[in-house]
Amino acid sequence: MEFTPMSAREYRALGAEEYEQRRSTVLDLATEVPEDATDEQLRAIDEEVSFIADEDARRSKLAATRNATRTFVENGGGNTVENIEISQKGEDMPEHRAATLGDNFVQYRNEHPSQDNRIIAPAFNMRAAGDPHTTVNFTLTPTEYDREVVGKPATALTVLDLFGRKTISAPVYSWNAYVSTAGTAGLTTEGATKNKLTYTYEPKTATLKKITGLIKVTEELFEDAPYVVDAINTDLVNDLNAARQAQAVTDLLTTSGVQTASVTYSDATDIFNKIVEAAADVEEDTGIAADAVVVTPALWVVLRAALDAEKRYYAGNPFGPNEYSRLFDMRFVKNANLTANHILVGAFERGADLVSKVEGVRVDSTNSNDVDFEKNLVSIRAEAREVLAVKRPAAFCNITCTASS
Repeated sequence: MEFTPMSAREYRALGAEEYEQRRSTVLDLATEVPEDATDEQLRAIDEEVSFIADEDARRSKLAATRNATRTFVENGGGNTVENIEISQKGEDMPEHRAATLGDNFVQYRNEHPSQDNRIIAPAFNMRAAGDPHTTVNFTLTPTEYDREVVGKPATALTVLDLFGRKTISAPVYSWNAYVSTAGTAGLTTEGATKNKLTYTYEPKTATLKKITGLIKVTEELFEDAPYVVDAINTDLVNDLNAARQAQAVTDLLTTSGVQTASVTYSDATDIFNKIVEAAADVEEDTGIAADAVVVTPALWVVLRAALDAEKRYYAGNPFGPNEYSRLFDMRFVKNANLTANHILVGAFERGADLVSKVEGVRVDSTNSNDVDFEKNLVSIRAEAREVLAVKRPAAFCNITCTASS
């Protein structure tokens, strides 16, 4: 099967007839897959089907805008951009046609009242300077926007993925944080007082915190629906997740009852030994095995570059296959939200739950905040509501690392 993939940008450049031909061809291939199609070709066809959905929406919106503008013009609201000619005011020109840019805006506002006073009036043909009757003969060159968002790399959700998950419908969450266990369970002789095993919990209540990410786009790009979809799904989601992860780490580190330890190290071996000790303390105090080690980027370098007595890297040959995503059978990740020179060892999955509102993330937009209106910008905000419920504080150990002098 012969099939040459096309990019989203190439789709936007197609004329109406070419687009319909390409659209028909791809949809036919997606409906009845040829037997000789390769896996790579199938993936390309599926990707183009999504391009077609976006392009259909974009072209439909442009057509609706042109029709609305044409209707406005036919009612005497101005001249179409495609047909601007020098003309003299005469009997055939509607008397109610706006004579100035300000009149055009006010006229459109009066005909299309808005409860929140957000008005977007159609384009208006400016008059030649000093001539109230003659329009300026000019041509508008439309701008082609590349809607492929090239933003910063997505934040690695190294810590956020470690916690347990829970969703609730209420904005407030209550839980019991484990404190201690007293007594023992065991056999008792006939008539003797029974053994007592008492668990002590501390009730906790927290309001889910609003965590937001915000991006700004120009008004022109805001009208391009496919671009907005990409911007929300890439840059905005990335910013929101980075904020969520930073907040979760802060909540954990400020929870009372988290174990602490310290180590003064001359080489990586001292740090390795302290990590093993911290994992043992977690399991001894809670009965839950530690499942992850989180380090700062600086300490990650110290451990990743550690050499044994034979000058070989503990983590393996840097130019060959190696495995350093696990350390002492625990997940080994780095995160810049930790306090400098700190390591966090813990039973993340069973020790804490990331509690979120069940409805998920909300997205809003406005041009009325700050000076967006003055700069033709629109702010798009994504908001999540969640809180980290640390149910076993002793299941975590925060290690302070200090290099020996």
